[in-house]
Amino acid sequence: MVVTLSLLLLLDLGRSIYARVGYSQPFENWQPDPTVYAELTWPPGADLPAETPTGKRVFAQRCAVCHGPDGRGNGPAAPSLVPRPRDFTLGQFKYKSTPFGQPPSDADLIRTVSTGLRASAMPYWQDILSAEEIREVVAHVKSLSNVFTGLPPTALTIPPRVLPDAASIGRGRALFTSKTCIACHGPEARGGVRLSDAKGYPVISRDLTAPWTFRGGSEPEQIWLRITTGLPPSPMPSFANLTTAAERWDLVNYVLSLSRTPPWESGGTFGGPGRQADLVKRGDYLVHAEMCSLCHTQATRGGIYRDDFFLAGGQRVDVWPHGVLVSRNLTSDPDTGLGRWTTEQIVEAIRNGKTPDRHLNVFDMPWHFLHALKDDDARAIAGYLKTLTPVRNAIPPPLRYGIVETVVGKLTRPLPAALPETITFLDGNFGQSKSEPIRRHLPQQVLIIAQWVVLGGGVIAFAFAGPREQRWPRRPAGWILLILAIAAIGGLGLAMRILNEMPASSFVPPDVVANPVLATIHEPDPVMFRNQEQAAMVERGKYLFTIASCAMCHQGNGEGARKTSWAPAGTRWSRNISSHPVNGIGAWSDAAIARAIRSGVSANGRALHWQGMIWDHASNWDEEDVRSLIAYIRTLPPLDRKVPDPRPPSEEDCEKATIWVGANDLPGCR
Repeated sequence: MVVTLSLLLLLDLGRSIYARVGYSQPFENWQPDPTVYAELTWPPGADLPAETPTGKRVFAQRCAVCHGPDGRGNGPAAPSLVPRPRDFTLGQFKYKSTPFGQPPSDADLIRTVSTGLRASAMPYWQDILSAEEIREVVAHVKSLSNVFTGLPPTALTIPPRVLPDAASIGRGRALFTSKTCIACHGPEARGGVRLSDAKGYPVISRDLTAPWTFRGGSEPEQIWLRITTGLPPSPMPSFANLTTAAERWDLVNYVLSLSRTPPWESGGTFGGPGRQADLVKRGDYLVHAEMCSLCHTQATRGGIYRDDFFLAGGQRVDVWPHGVLVSRNLTSDPDTGLGRWTTEQIVEAIRNGKTPDRHLNVFDMPWHFLHALKDDDARAIAGYLKTLTPVRNAIPPPLRYGIVETVVGKLTRPLPAALPETITFLDGNFGQSKSEPIRRHLPQQVLIIAQWVVLGGGVIAFAFAGPREQRWPRRPAGWILLILAIAAIGGLGLAMRILNEMPASSFVPPDVVANPVLATIHEPDPVMFRNQEQAAMVERGKYLFTIASCAMCHQGNGEGARKTSWAPAGTRWSRNISSHPVNGIGAWSDAAIARAIRSGVSANGRALHWQGMIWDHASNWDEEDVRSLIAYIRTLPPLDRKVPDPRPPSEEDCEKATIWVGANDLPGCR
């Protein structure tokens, strides 16, 4: 028995050691061409010399994270944005008052920088930058392209609007069809068609029934300008040579006649992409707006996502004492992805953590939040994943620590979740994109098989170790003692197995794991709602707050204070987003909250890292959903929890991106 236990413990120690070294290095480290995606120092502009001109300095600090250090639209946050940031070197600008083929005027550029582009990742800067700084950064943008070296552009003269009567609207309806507007915007003008811009990046055609999403404004004159000048480099052409000025007014009148009542106004209902009947399109929307890419798309050392491996997995995640994990390939590849999974199997994995090959720990994938997904939304995500372009990337199975270390480690943590102290993420691809068989997990399997062999051999040896006449009990009492001993050993083994798997145990129903977590998410008091429209907005906001995993960082009550330390980005804490006027965001305007969500700009102008506050993904939320989130956040009770200010990168920060699950106000990797 002593020999058997010693061998079992030695093999168990081997498993713990291999869990730490087995996936020590990625199979590959992708690094993009800097003209496509460029790394940046954090915080932006921190590496600039003191004598840097104002325009260049403002651009580096405020614009480069999206538009890139050289203005090519190649910022490190760009891969997640739809549409991609503007490439200023091309000299193509969408929102202007000058004819097609001419650059925008200074006034056009100043307007865009000052007020931003509605319902997009392009924020407004008029409350953060001075008028002089705005003029200087506009001058810098102009210096990036030679289209501004010629004669100054001339502004278009907008003729008087045609009366928006039934006759004009009818003519506009006919033009909408004859000029093939329906090809992109659809016969009902609801848009949502995925197209490509001049560089091949995706753009989504506008829902013309939702004027609150019109980037350049929904004033009749602005719509007339968009139809007249086009929106290069998007597929939206100029109709200046295809229609008369009066016909373009007819089109404007028709478009405005389509406007539906937004859900925040009396009688309004939801109609954005998160509610569309085409579930694949809805899934496309949900996946790009949520944080799926954060784990399932490999990234560089500086946090740039590899867009040609979108959702192909391969990111290593260390969660002691639960194991060392590699994120799954979610593309439709039949051999290494989800190509052979059914929609029902994907839904079961997303909401309940049950896959065809194993139960997912909630630290493998936060399915305890996604457990709240509605049936249609879960099926929408599953349906969309099955349409993803297949990418070969074989993902090795998790490495688990030895049973003794795992059980002892979990017993030292609060049960049943056994929360880890930290979760760490490593850059690079720990999957294998080449066709060779993946073998890194084999030593773990050998050690597990060896443990079973030793255990079986030990049982046999124990049973036959004594003299023949003493191997089995001769009296009933002896048999009872043997049965009790076997039952005790079996019970201990079962308990250790449950502890070893917890909280991803096949013995525990998903509701038992998820419901306690979902119960921590603040439930607003219906008494505070002014009307049914506000109630519906808050309900939608709570749902998004849950399934978008906002609560994972900001906690269910909005208190925040989750610490992250990572050498390229420094030490950060998730913000207190409760309604406290000083330590929360109670004093922020709705516009400031929306800007932080979509653009990563705090109310005081501080830049938020896209790998911390995932604004690059959240920029893809529709206006209806962003306003719903804000409506819900406004209901969070005020919590007087002062969160430490972020600290720039230092030698004390973790080499691996490390998130603390519990409270920790100390900066650095400690």
